[in-house]
Amino acid sequence: MEKWNGKVAVVTGASSGIGEETCKQLVEKGMIVVGFARREEKLQVLEKDLKGKLGKFYYLKVDLCSEVNILEAFDWVKNTLKSVDVLINNAGVWKNSDLLGNTNDWKQMFDTNVIGANICSREAIKIMEEIQIKDGHIININ
Repeated sequence: MEKWNGKVAVVTGASSGIGEETCKQLVEKGMIVVGFARREEKLQVLEKDLKGKLGKFYYLKVDLCSEVNILEAFDWVKNTLKSVDVLINNAGVWKNSDLLGNTNDWKQMFDTNVIGANICSREAIKIMEEIQIKDGHIININ
């Protein structure tokens, strides 16, 4: 993990579960982590929990159903931290809906779980290519 010390990771779905724990582990190992999630109050608690650790934690309120929101978030990362070395696509939503269910539920699941993850990947790759990251990683959790 020493090679990742000071490197930048973006983690989606950072406010709970696997995403939250991933943020904790990466910060404790010395990475600079930017957590994306919709629930800002949970991100604020996580930020307080991670103060004083080896790495640094930032958060942005990001709705992965909004391309504009995602683009703004990656612009912040690029302009503020100058890099993305690792992207962890962890965010996901599940609506218990079948073929007779609500179309809006399907759209929200698809927009978050597929489209949002792909937009995040595209934007991370753009930054990695621009600054010539040779060992960048994208991890998709589903």
